[in-house]
Amino acid sequence: MKALIFDNQALNLKEVPKPDILEEDEVLIKVKATGICGTDIHILRGKYQAKSGIILGHESSGIVEKVGSKVSHFKQGDRVILDPTYHCGTCFYCRNDRPNYCAEKNHTETGVSHDGTFAEYHLVKASFLHALPDHLSFEEATLAEPLACVLNALRQTRIKPQFRVLVVGAGPIGLLFGLATQSMGCQVTLGDVSRYRLVQAKQLFDEVQDYQEKDLVSLNLNRRFDLVVDTSGKAIEDLLKVVDRGGDVLAIGLDYSFEAKIKPSYLTDNGIRIIGSIDSNCTFDPAITLLERNKKFKKIITHTFSLEEYKMAFQVLGLDLETGQRGEIFGNKVVILP
Repeated sequence: MKALIFDNQALNLKEVPKPDILEEDEVLIKVKATGICGTDIHILRGKYQAKSGIILGHESSGIVEKVGSKVSHFKQGDRVILDPTYHCGTCFYCRNDRPNYCAEKNHTETGVSHDGTFAEYHLVKASFLHALPDHLSFEEATLAEPLACVLNALRQTRIKPQFRVLVVGAGPIGLLFGLATQSMGCQVTLGDVSRYRLVQAKQLFDEVQDYQEKDLVSLNLNRRFDLVVDTSGKAIEDLLKVVDRGGDVLAIGLDYSFEAKIKPSYLTDNGIRIIGSIDSNCTFDPAITLLERNKKFKKIITHTFSLEEYKMAFQVLGLDLETGQRGEIFGNKVVILP
């Protein structure tokens, strides 16, 4: 089968053996769609560690090709969505409602330390598959994983329907946060520096801030927010200046080079919480339901490419696979169709 292999910081389309079922609880799926995640871009830029020689990709949907002898709830031909956050179920974290921090994650993370889904076929444990409703497309289904991560993060906040929400970053994750909180009845403001993303965000939200024209703090001098979300990984200091008393700061973006200076007494005096969150945690079913009910989410998907067109797919997101440099962005969620 064809697959995109990550090897020594490069990504190449190669012919590799088609996986086959070895365990009784495994399912072989024919991959129909996989979204490009920010993590994939971080890996290819050397900013997020991944195992060399693996297949990248993890935001996926497909059709069941074959099932193991003990798999009873899926059959050949079923449409499915993959939960790529594998966990053992027996370690301290799994037994204490934190499976997204599983002790085995360093060798089971799909598309990072374990073969992913930028391929024609993928082998998965049946317990990590969800049924794909008939009226959701394979492309829409690729949003389930990142949306599940968003819902897990929001579940850890004090969010209420009337909350004033500010999301910094109008990429796919930022748009998902915006639409998810909007669906909860919140007043949502998004901000970014990318011209393309600002234009796209204005199609979905009434209030969009341009941080090229004016910085975040200046734009919000006379405003405060109950929940602020940092998808950039480097806006936390500014966000602490605009979050209201009793509010939450949600740290989502990954920028390992950035460090912030924070005054703990300010958090104490104002009852402000800083929350870090990664991956999903029993939030796939709510994510699928939200995708079914709110058709705005599918507008986040702007481009689709074949597996053979993978270089163009990453180029749309500003990444030159030949040089590793990132330039101007011309797309939001980009989906690869094997």
